[in-house]
Amino acid sequence: MILETYKLRGDEKLLEIAAKFSVTAEEIKELNPNLRIFKSLFGTEYVEHLQSVIIPVKDTEREIIPENLQYKRITDDLIFEKQARYRCEQTVITKINGIVQNHAVTKTEFIIGKHNAENRLFVKMQMTENILHMQPEQMEKIIVLLNDIENVKNDAILLVNANTGKISRIMNHAKIIEKWLQLKEDIRAKYDFIRLEKNKGDFDQFITLAGNQILAQDKLITDLESKLFYQLFFDKYLVVKKDLFEPYKRPFYSQLFSGIALELDFRQDILSESEDEIAIRKVGNLSRKNYNAAQLEQMYNDTYKPLIKYKFSEFSFSYRERSIINTKDQWIESAEVTMIEQVKNNIQIVVEYKLKKIDL
Repeated sequence: MILETYKLRGDEKLLEIAAKFSVTAEEIKELNPNLRIFKSLFGTEYVEHLQSVIIPVKDTEREIIPENLQYKRITDDLIFEKQARYRCEQTVITKINGIVQNHAVTKTEFIIGKHNAENRLFVKMQMTENILHMQPEQMEKIIVLLNDIENVKNDAILLVNANTGKISRIMNHAKIIEKWLQLKEDIRAKYDFIRLEKNKGDFDQFITLAGNQILAQDKLITDLESKLFYQLFFDKYLVVKKDLFEPYKRPFYSQLFSGIALELDFRQDILSESEDEIAIRKVGNLSRKNYNAAQLEQMYNDTYKPLIKYKFSEFSFSYRERSIINTKDQWIESAEVTMIEQVKNNIQIVVEYKLKKIDL
């Protein structure tokens, strides 16, 4: 077994650390018997700050980054000779007792560049469009603020893991931080009119949390990888052409229960294939192995039951995807995803996502 040391700057949720390294909370506890852990009011386990956590890493997922790449500066004049443009549309619908409560549609456009150097793949991400419409409309001002922050995060040059196709490093992290610091000043100036102490405190907390997510590179990578575009684009097909369709596990963060990482078991089926393209169906279902029903029921009782009135029933999470991969040039051509998370008959979130590669 290969072990890694992960140093905590602040308190972090145990499940989030486990999800970040594709291991279980139990494995972390087993390797760290003296780890200081505390529980929140809802029973969520947190690892106390300023500790070093031993993490098990599988040999097949281990990536050794050469020393000359570890500190290599990737500049704006690096030529990303292979480029593609993507348009994506995401619809999120929340229902309570079968009645739609809110409905959000987000349309995004990305220009992606790929560059191979020293047998490594670098990807340049640029979000060029980010359009959102939401009902009820009173929430749109908050979303506009979030979109400004997303634009900063999504202007990134990324080093790709040579084995998994996932993100290994953000090469221009310092520039992203610089842009965030400027945006933070602009946001503070724009909302300088806030006088009520409670509102001011909430605003300051929001800015602090957003900054923490950007300033720590590992947290920023986790945040990017939580977005569907990054999950679809950054995959094994980018770096290898074999063993693409084996079953696997992947963590997803619950949208109903904040901070809860859910492990899904995936199977992959080939629907059709040609010399240059392959169509794939992926089906993901909730793994019951690390599923804490009592914790979710308690969170449901605290958060939703006062509004819905009905007691907790049965929790489920499902994922369905159809995608087309260009195996010759190693691009994803299109994808359609449907995710359904629900407490049966009580509350449901449906996410529908469409991705399409279009002309430059």
